[in-house]
Amino acid sequence: MDKKHIGYAVNSLSRRISRVMDSIPAIKENKNLTGIQIWVLNFLFRSAGKDVYQRDVEREFNIRRSTATELLKMMERGGLIRRESVAFDARLKRIVLTDYAEEIRRQLQAQIERTEAELTEGFSEKELDDFFSYVARFKLNLKKMEEQGC
Repeated sequence: MDKKHIGYAVNSLSRRISRVMDSIPAIKENKNLTGIQIWVLNFLFRSAGKDVYQRDVEREFNIRRSTATELLKMMERGGLIRRESVAFDARLKRIVLTDYAEEIRRQLQAQIERTEAELTEGFSEKELDDFFSYVARFKLNLKKMEEQGC
């Protein structure tokens, strides 16, 4: 019997979800919009009404500062966000969505809802709770590995 690999299964599922999300007309029309930018936009949409900074993006996506900096620069050049200084700390820049990003929001939200409905079809509430519990445990196990330098 072939051994199943969790990393491969998760990666494969992630690629399929990305292909579905990439089928959104606003995303198809914007050839420069990458998968991670879509996820960051979604994070910013969910954070509406709160001040969001680069460190929040780093934390949410578990990425390095340099990666987040380049990602946000690309999103700024693409007209999706702008970074504004805040009065209480000149070093901090609040991430603000542009009107263009808000246009994408409607289509993206509709596609996310359709995708989530399809993904979870036939699963009970308990199965979904179990799934999220397993994912949290996988993350914790990987965090331990990272802390040990593996």
